[in-house]
Amino acid sequence: MTTVAFSPWVDLQNEPDSVHHNGSPQRDPMPLDPERLKKWIRKGRWPVNHEIRQKLWFRLCMQKVMSVGSVYKEMAKGMFGDPATGKEKNAQLEMPSFGEDDHINTYKLSEDGKKQLTKLLCVMHHTRPDINYCPFLPSIASLLLHYMDTEQAFDALSALLGSQRYKYLEQTFIGFEAFRISFTKLVIKFASPAHKWIVQRGDDPEKVYEGWVWWVLDLPFTHLVRVIDVFLVEGLKIFYRIGLAIVVLHKKHRGGEEIQGDMASSIQEFVKTIPTSPEILLNVAFQFRGLSRSIIGTYQTKHQIELRAEGKVMSKSPSKQKGIPVLLEEIQSSIINSKQLQTLWKWLPDRIALYQPRLIFTSEEHGFSLNTFYLKCEQYEPTVLLVKTTNNEVFGAYLSVSWEERNDDARKAPYFGNGECFMFTLTPKEMHYPWVGTTKANPKDVVPAETMYMRATVNELAIGGGDGEGIHLDKDLDKGYSQPCKTFNNSSLVTEADGQFQCQIIEVVVFEDKVSQENGTQHKSPNK
Repeated sequence: MTTVAFSPWVDLQNEPDSVHHNGSPQRDPMPLDPERLKKWIRKGRWPVNHEIRQKLWFRLCMQKVMSVGSVYKEMAKGMFGDPATGKEKNAQLEMPSFGEDDHINTYKLSEDGKKQLTKLLCVMHHTRPDINYCPFLPSIASLLLHYMDTEQAFDALSALLGSQRYKYLEQTFIGFEAFRISFTKLVIKFASPAHKWIVQRGDDPEKVYEGWVWWVLDLPFTHLVRVIDVFLVEGLKIFYRIGLAIVVLHKKHRGGEEIQGDMASSIQEFVKTIPTSPEILLNVAFQFRGLSRSIIGTYQTKHQIELRAEGKVMSKSPSKQKGIPVLLEEIQSSIINSKQLQTLWKWLPDRIALYQPRLIFTSEEHGFSLNTFYLKCEQYEPTVLLVKTTNNEVFGAYLSVSWEERNDDARKAPYFGNGECFMFTLTPKEMHYPWVGTTKANPKDVVPAETMYMRATVNELAIGGGDGEGIHLDKDLDKGYSQPCKTFNNSSLVTEADGQFQCQIIEVVVFEDKVSQENGTQHKSPNK
C-alpha cells in the first residue's frame, strides 16, 4: 500500500520519492498535555515528506475547536460554481490582497494548488471582512495546503485566526507593525553581540531588521516546515526566536568575511541557503532564555500606543487593491463580453463584487427613452450604466445610489450620490476613474465641485461635474457628450475631439447576492 505524505496540490518533481512513515499502526503518539506536546513537537525530527503531518497539522490547529463542516465547500460552490458541472473551468481567479503582496509564497504548490490557494483566500476574505491587514495569511494558507485539503485548510486557518490562547496571525496594520518593530528591542536584549557587530559596521539596525518578518517565511522548505510544526503549537512567538537565531547564525558564519553590499541583503541571501540543519536552527532559537510572552507583550503594547499616537495608517487599503474573483453568470449583454465584465468587477467595492450581475434595462428591448430608463432602474441601487457608441466605444459608470434620489424634495442641491461612484472605459482601452476624493489625504481638501456625482431631470441625466460633465445623456438617450470633470479627474471617455457621441446601445446592470441565497443565509439585498 502506497502512503502519500503531501496533499494532491504539491509539485513532487523535486521531492524525494520515498515517504517516511512510522511503520505498522501504533497508538496515537500526540501528547494531550500542553507542556509535553510542546516538548514533543520541538524534538520532532520528521522530514518534510513524513506522513505524520497529514493529520498532525490539522489536529494542532483544531485543538478544542469544532470543525465548521461544509461552510467552505458551500461558499466556494456559490462563489466559483460547482466543479461537478464544469462551470468553474473558465473562471478568471485573482488572489485577494491581505497586505504585502510582494511577499506571497506558494512554495511547492502545483499550478492546481495555486488555484486552490486563491479560492481558499477568496472565501476567507468573504467570510472574514473584519480582517483588514494580515500579510502572513497567504503564506500560512499555502503551507497548510501542502498537508491537507482545501476544506481542512479553511477550518484550520479559521481556528488560528480565532485562537484565544496564543496569537497566530496579526490581523490589523497597527498590530502587524508593532509585531515587526518590536524585533529591534529583542535583538538588543537577546542577541547583543550580533547587534553590536551590525552597528560597528556602520549599518542602520532599523534598516537591517526592517524585513526580518520575511526571513522566516523565506527559509528553505525543509527548515520552514519544522518551524511551522512549532508555530502551530506556540504561535507567533517562534517567529521572534527564529529571527534572533538567524541574526546570531549569520554573524557566526559571515562575521569573519567581507560583507559585500548592505547587511540586510546579506542576511536575506544567508537565509535562502542557510548552512545549518533545521535542528540546529531550532536549537539556537530555543537558547534565548527569558524570552517570555510578557516581555514580548510589553514591547508590542508600547509600540501599538506609539503608532496610534503618530497616526500611522496603511498607505493603501489592501482590500481595495484587487477585486474579489467570482464566477460571473452570463448576462446576455450586447455591450460587454465576459472578460470585460471580469475587469469591471475588479473595480467594484468588495461588498458588491461578490454579487451576481443581472441586466434590467437594454435599449434594444426597452427603447431609447429617459422616462422608461427611470421606470426600469430607479428602484435599484447600486447600478452600472453601460454605453456603446456608434464608434464602438464602450464606457459607463458605477452609481452607488438610486436614480429615485432625483425626486427627493429634501435635497437642496441638484447633485446626489457619494464617493463610491466611479466612471470607466472598456473600449478602446480600459480606464478606471474613481472619485477624486480617494486620492486626498485630508477629506477637508475636497471642494464642492468635486462632489457632483449624479444629476437627473426629466430632460437629461449627468454623471460627474465641475468644469464639465463626465457623461451627459439627453432625454431620448440617443446622443450625449463626455467631458473632463473635477469629480472624477477624468479625460473624455470618447475619442471625438468635442466629446460628442451617438448612442448605439445603452444597458443597466444590477446586483444579486446569490451566494447567500444558495447557502440559505439572510443578507440584505442591494435592491431598494
